[in-house]
Amino acid sequence: MAQWVDEGHADPVAWLQLDQSDNDPARLWADLAAALGRIGCPVDGPISDFVAMSTTAVATDLIPRVVEALVNFGRPLSIVLEDCHVVQSTDCNDQLGLLIEALPQHAHLVMVSRSDPPMRLGRLRVEGRLAEIRASDLSFTVTEVQRVLDSQDVALSETALQELHRLTEGWPAAVYLAALYLRGRESPDDVVARLSGSNRYIADYLSEEVLNCQEPEVREFILDMSVFDRFDTALADFVTESRSSARLLRHLERTNLLLIPLHGRGWFRFHHLFRAFAQSALEVEHPERVTELHRRGARWFAARDDVEQAVHHLIEAGDLEQAAALIQQNWVRFFDAGRTSTIAMWLRAFRGTAADDSAPVVVTAAWLAALTGDRQELRRREAALESMTWTDPLPDGTRSARSVLLLIRGLFGFTGPDRMLDDAQRAILLEPDPSSPWHAVACAALGHASFATGDIPVAQARLGEAARSPVAPLTVRLLALGTLSLCEAELGNHATSAKLAAEAMDLVTAHAMEQMPQAVFAYTALGSSLAASGSLAEARAILDDGLRARRRAVGLSPWPLIHHLVVTAVVAAESGDGQLADELLAEIDELAPWTDESMALTRRRIAAVRQRFAQREVTPRAGEALTPRETEILHRLRGTQTLREIAADLYVSHNTVKSLTLSLYRKLGAHSRSEVVAISAQPRTVAARRQGPSSGMLENGSHPGEFAPG
Repeated sequence: MAQWVDEGHADPVAWLQLDQSDNDPARLWADLAAALGRIGCPVDGPISDFVAMSTTAVATDLIPRVVEALVNFGRPLSIVLEDCHVVQSTDCNDQLGLLIEALPQHAHLVMVSRSDPPMRLGRLRVEGRLAEIRASDLSFTVTEVQRVLDSQDVALSETALQELHRLTEGWPAAVYLAALYLRGRESPDDVVARLSGSNRYIADYLSEEVLNCQEPEVREFILDMSVFDRFDTALADFVTESRSSARLLRHLERTNLLLIPLHGRGWFRFHHLFRAFAQSALEVEHPERVTELHRRGARWFAARDDVEQAVHHLIEAGDLEQAAALIQQNWVRFFDAGRTSTIAMWLRAFRGTAADDSAPVVVTAAWLAALTGDRQELRRREAALESMTWTDPLPDGTRSARSVLLLIRGLFGFTGPDRMLDDAQRAILLEPDPSSPWHAVACAALGHASFATGDIPVAQARLGEAARSPVAPLTVRLLALGTLSLCEAELGNHATSAKLAAEAMDLVTAHAMEQMPQAVFAYTALGSSLAASGSLAEARAILDDGLRARRRAVGLSPWPLIHHLVVTAVVAAESGDGQLADELLAEIDELAPWTDESMALTRRRIAAVRQRFAQREVTPRAGEALTPRETEILHRLRGTQTLREIAADLYVSHNTVKSLTLSLYRKLGAHSRSEVVAISAQPRTVAARRQGPSSGMLENGSHPGEFAPG
């Protein structure tokens, strides 16, 4: 492929050599966009945005941009992906499949791989859209073997030539190694006659012989650099502790010793076969040196802020504690950049090791579980944090393991609003330094918990501090700005609310976070702001986008969705869709299975929505009896099961249970699960109650707040 490109037979070529880091969709597509940009086919938007995209955003936003760039290029071009076999990620391969399906006719994708990519290739074959060059096509003929031998001044008889072709099966690497080995031999025919075995055995044997024929200095250099999948002079000098790398690399280039220049990068790698053998030789001869080379490589990459390569070499060196510390130090920036796949891949490397129970790994894993909705993993890691005695600051700057536990609980609120508020209050005492990002996180947690429990002045103060912190993580700034906007709306300060909502959405668009679940804070705030200004259709569209983004990940904190459902229900009701409003408000019961006392403010906000839009068409009919199925639902609502659990027990769909629950609400004139239970407990036959007129007042006599837009 490189010869084809270098000889000028190809149209413009975007060449990308893949490595393990390209198993992260964000990294893969950012690299591909950069490769296209180098040949004058720019993909719309800065590369830094692509690195920050979620897996969903890649499929729905970035791939269409790549296709659009290819279409706009308007003339033939090729994309070459080298070493496709290293990309094992299902998401990445599925996304490449989407690109293949959408390629314009003048664009071609060339995949260079040691194995078939895990894609659906059958239909492409049938449609004639797939050209395949396989091992049999690449195998040298006898004539081509002779040409390789001629290039190295090796003369064989016809019999020996045929035998060499049979032994190597025309495998180019093995043929070339044989030519290097036979060069200068007095009786090359005799050497060929002594060879036996399969082509893999021949290749291993020839690799050993070719390696052993090198000068000691060259041989040691090859062994040392086989540790690295790619290298340049600076890296080679550092890990070998010498100044001779440039000279040795020039020598290897001149002798064509299976050293491959990386296309357009100034870096090199060895042929996979030759590197694998050299690695094996190094592990046998100098096992202790393998570890030291990985450690030196890790230091070199860490000094250049190449965290991924540094972590890789630390893990290979067995320095799991250092690897865990480096990951813990950098996980926030990788998460903010949408690189959750990379963090998860790192954490998998610790499974089954003592390092998996260390504070840096437990803390990073707990944060990732909370942020991705893995409740089971979060419970496991929370239990570890509960019993952990680690009291020192962590590499990411958190003051202690206890602080982490309180921050997570105070920020995500899985155990209800009262506990969320208490944990957030304690967290801010443990993270008092305003220059720390974790103080900003604690402020955001306390501000949000105060909003959820009704202390708006505290919410305003703490959320404002978090929103303006220059060191706050991106997702924390989003939470702070979005929730602060809702605070201002509740106080009737709609102009300030709109400004904050716009600021939150600007963050989302600037960092290509439109499809990330964490973007819901911005969608909620902007939807509320638009509704307050009377732009109901636009508000409904924005809120629907936010709801879709949030629903893509299950298991996340319920609170952002609760706030979003309240605002969306208001807009739905005001738009004349009362049924949807009821469904959205009923869903909150599922999301918030806590006591009425702890959920008092949320219940009042829901009641305010219902009272504010009491004119919607939900007309109860007096005297309606409950159906047997509704009676069964009523009986179960008196317990602690969620609607999903009830649906599972009754072997019906979740939507069916929701519809039956809404019918109960209507027939009993109830607005919440607790009201249904209270009404049914009254000493009379459960029948339909006519819904009483709305007084426009809450139970305590106060008027509904301004949380409902408009």
